[in-house]
Parts: sequence; structure tokens; C-alpha cells
Amino acid sequence: MERSDLDGTTSLIINYSAENQATMISTVSPLMTYNDFLRFLQFMSPLQIAICTFGIFSNIINILVFYKMGLSSASNINLFLLAIADAFSISAILLISFQDIYEDSHLPMNMGDVALLTSHAFYFFSAMCSWITTVISMERTCCIIYPMKVKQIFTPRNICAMITAMVIYQIATGLPKSLATGLTTTTSPLTNKTITIFDFRKLDRYMYTTSQFISFSVPNLICFIIALVATIFFIVNFKQSRQLRKTMSGSGEKSDKMSDKDARLIRLVILICIIYIVGTAPNTGVFLVQTTYRPLNRADPYLGNFYRALNVITNLFQATASSVNIFVYFGMGSKFKETFEEIFLCKSN
Repeated sequence: MERSDLDGTTSLIINYSAENQATMISTVSPLMTYNDFLRFLQFMSPLQIAICTFGIFSNIINILVFYKMGLSSASNINLFLLAIADAFSISAILLISFQDIYEDSHLPMNMGDVALLTSHAFYFFSAMCSWITTVISMERTCCIIYPMKVKQIFTPRNICAMITAMVIYQIATGLPKSLATGLTTTTSPLTNKTITIFDFRKLDRYMYTTSQFISFSVPNLICFIIALVATIFFIVNFKQSRQLRKTMSGSGEKSDKMSDKDARLIRLVILICIIYIVGTAPNTGVFLVQTTYRPLNRADPYLGNFYRALNVITNLFQATASSVNIFVYFGMGSKFKETFEEIFLCKSN
């Protein structure tokens, strides 16, 4: 879901029910019909719900484990906050995934409008995931470039101050988007009951799109580029370090062990950045296409259903990326594994 979701909705409020599809779009044959979109959802929605459910539980485990490990180091604080942001982001995606399944349900509010409300939380926590991943990559980059100063720069207090500033930025830039929308009541043509819907006639479209662009699109694009550059830097530096270690002789056992620990942490950050890049690449691609091709939005009669399918795919990628970090932690961190066994398997170390 991007800033063009609401383009054209001031004059055109689309009802995506199968009965109105043919009458509403009489002159344009859509690229993807509503029935095709429903068949697409029959496969994608259960998969998305299963991944989101797993992701919520896996990130709750990550939160408990990192809290038990202690929040005295910058790495633990970053991974702890990343797990919190991932958990809330996946929860928002899970709620959004129900909007198409129960679109014509007998609920007091239209599920499409519920998804729009939920998307505000999704945008906030998704952007926070991007910011925190960027902080993690920058901390490891400074550890390589300025190894003697990194502990002075990325102290727990400075980490908390940076994350707090990011939260304030997201609230300040995202709040106008929420204030730009208005709610009203109407009678549902399906149930003949009073329901709450968005009143797009009261929508300040300029404020909404500007807020969406500043609070979500720009931060995600910037963080995506930083994570991509940092990952390339890590991989090149890691290969050079391994070649240097092979050529060096006379290193003591203690020095080798410290090198192994640093290398393991760098591999962990590389995997986290790669997962983030893969998870956000589809959403970033859709955003870049929308900046040059404005008809790609939910309200377009030709591309509307296709755009909704793209939203499902991009959300699936992001939910998957936010769910699989636990496997990286298990594979790369012996301390994480020991703390997990201590909490959930009652094994004392």
C-alpha cells in the first residue's frame, strides 16, 4: 500500500463486490478481474496468515530471549527493538490480510476501511524496522572503520536516543495522514445495517499523500539504499579479512578466537541486511513504478485489482522477512540458543 492508494477516490469510491464490478467498469476491461483476484486470494491469504502467525510467535520469542540476555550492549538493544517492531508490523499485516476474506461480512465497519486504518500502524512499524536495520548496519560499519571509537559512538544511551528520535519523526510525519481522513456512517447495501466508512469527500488528498511520502516512502527508500550499500561493504570487507587471516602467521589463540567472534557477528548482520533487502525490494519496486506511472493504484479501473494483488505479494515478502530472523539467531549465536533453552526448556547453564 503506497501513496497512490487514494488517488482518484475523491471522485470515485470503488466497491469491489462482484455484483458491482461489471456495472462500474463497463468501458474498460481490467487487467485482472475481481474473480481472478478472489482465486488469487484463495491461495495467498492462508499462506500469508500462516506466515504472520508464525512471525508473531517467533518475534515474541526473540523479545524474551534478548531481554533475558540483557540490554547492556548496543547489539542486543538493536536486535531487541527490531524484534518488537517486527512483531507489531506482522500483526498489522495479519489484520490487513483479513480485509479481503471478510470484505462483505456483517461487521459494523467496512473491512477495506479497517485495512486503511490498520495500514497506518503498518506504515509506522515497517518504517521503524527499516530505521533499526539501518542502525544495526551502521554500527557494524563503524566497528570496521573506527574499531576504537565504535563503543563511544554507539552506547546504549545513544542507541535509545536515536530510536526515540526516529519514533518522534514517524509520529510527527505520519500524524497528518491520520488527521486528513474522515469517518462517516452509512447504510450497508448488503446487510441494510448502519456501518462506519471513510468519507473520501472530506479527505485532504494533498496532506495524505505528502504525509505518506515523507513518513513511509522516503525513509524506506533511504534505508533500503543504506542497507544495500552496507551489505556490499560487509561482504567485500569480510572476504578481505579472511584472505588476510590466511596470510598472517604467528597469531595467538586468543586473537584467533576474537576474530572468530567478530566474523560471526558480521555474518549475522549480513544475513539480517540481506533478509531486509529481499523483504522490502518488492515494495520499493512498486513505489518506484508508482512515481513514474500514476495509474498504478487501487482506484484505477484497469489496474485496480492487479494493484491489490501486488499489495498482497509485497506484504507477504515483508511478513516473511520479519519472521525468519529467529533462524539466523539460532544458527549464528550460541548465546541466543543457550538463553532460549534456559527460558523454554528449563535448562540451566
